[in-house]
Amino acid sequence: MSPLAALILDWLITALWPIIAESGMRLYSGVLFATAGLVIGLVCLLPWLFAGGRLRKIFSRRLAPSLFLMGVFSGLASFIYISATAYTTPANAAIMAQVEVLYSALLCAFFLNERITGKQAVASALIVAGTGLIMAHDLTSPRWKGDLMILATPWMFQVSHIFSKRLPKDLDPITATAGRVIYGIIAMIPFCAWSYARGGAWTWSREGIELLLIQGVFMSCLNFIFWYMAILRMDLAKATAVLLSYPALTLVFSWAFGREAIAPIQIAGLVVTMSGAYWVSMLLLQAQKALPERERVPPETGSEI
Repeated sequence: MSPLAALILDWLITALWPIIAESGMRLYSGVLFATAGLVIGLVCLLPWLFAGGRLRKIFSRRLAPSLFLMGVFSGLASFIYISATAYTTPANAAIMAQVEVLYSALLCAFFLNERITGKQAVASALIVAGTGLIMAHDLTSPRWKGDLMILATPWMFQVSHIFSKRLPKDLDPITATAGRVIYGIIAMIPFCAWSYARGGAWTWSREGIELLLIQGVFMSCLNFIFWYMAILRMDLAKATAVLLSYPALTLVFSWAFGREAIAPIQIAGLVVTMSGAYWVSMLLLQAQKALPERERVPPETGSEI
């Protein structure tokens, strides 16, 4: 499969994730749904996990620290993101998550000592303005709680991305995916125990199992594999340009599936936020290309969540 084909498939799956998450929250508690999805994803990977010494690599001293931190931070972010969809809408979740690009800019400034330029400040202001439009609209409804939870997750995905850049460039996508999933499950065990002790929601109904299978196969397995297939073998600028558009597709899916009637304020927030996110991303990529090869820490966007 070509990197571009993998990226397009990842784009489609990512756009569906807020809708899958919202459906799951109707039957399960957030942490149980997220963790069960990781377990199913791991089961899907088992036929390849024992081939080529992948399992040994995952627990090796060379890879384990980075994979562990990737699993911990992405696992926590996914759990909070999924839980947030119980309070807000799929469209809102996708739009609010675009603030990840702003976190990327701040992390680059911190780790690379880059100064925030005037253009970056203006572009960042657009992101804040777009999400602010939605927050202001939702302050009079229960959605504001979910919106705030979504805003709290992107920095965790970005930290996970930073540690993924410490992996060998020739590492195959399945090993990277399996490592992230395994350590994510380990990190979620205490939270699952806490949720279960407090009577966390769970069902063995047909509808519930179907949702778990969708979450596990698509979000905790194929989504990760496609992401690493694309990002390890193509220019990041191209990947960024495609993935930044996924909230628009989420809006279309959410409306088409009858999940919500799209409000003008959501469209306005989407346009403003995506404009700022795309601008910040392009500025970051330009700054990265100007650095010596050894200092480059390419920002990632799109929440391959």
